[in-house]
Amino acid sequence: MAVKLPKATVIKLFKDAGAARVSGDVAEVVNKIVVEIAKGAVKSAKAAGRKTVSADDLRLVVVS
Repeated sequence: MAVKLPKATVIKLFKDAGAARVSGDVAEVVNKIVVEIAKGAVKSAKAAGRKTVSADDLRLVVVS
């Protein structure tokens, strides 16, 4: 079951960051990016022999 960020939440995030307008397809792209980041973080945790994903796992994925 795929969890998706609501479109309104994604649009609010961008507006809070200063965007005057946000395209409707932004939410779909953001959701795809979040899934890829999550998969990378899980892979990082498993490679380190852990079941728990940490903030460091996320940082490794986002920075690399």
